Amino acid sequence: MPLTIKVTPADSIVTLTISGDIDTKTAPELLKQLTDLELKELTELRLNLNEVSFMSSAGLRAIVFAKQKMPHSARLYLIGASDMIVDTVKKTGLSQAVVFAASESEI
Repeated sequence: MPLTIKVTPADSIVTLTISGDIDTKTAPELLKQLTDLELKELTELRLNLNEVSFMSSAGLRAIVFAKQKMPHSARLYLIGASDMIVDTVKKTGLSQAVVFAASESEI
């Protein structure tokens, strides 16, 4: 499934609405989108994953990259992540660096 990413900036908060699978072929596109952001200036980065059913380790690396480039006090939200993605994130220990939310209205 092809990856589509919609970027919605709002002051120091950016939301990426992602659909499709994030795997070794598509993760570089996600990484490029993240690299193009001014991550050092964000207070929040929201990744809406409602339409993502699979994320490989390459996708996790892109998330780690983003979190490392953001200010320490900034929050990285994973919104609507599937149970499989949440489980993978928790098993890697990355769950200590992100905040899970079922929807944007929870934030």
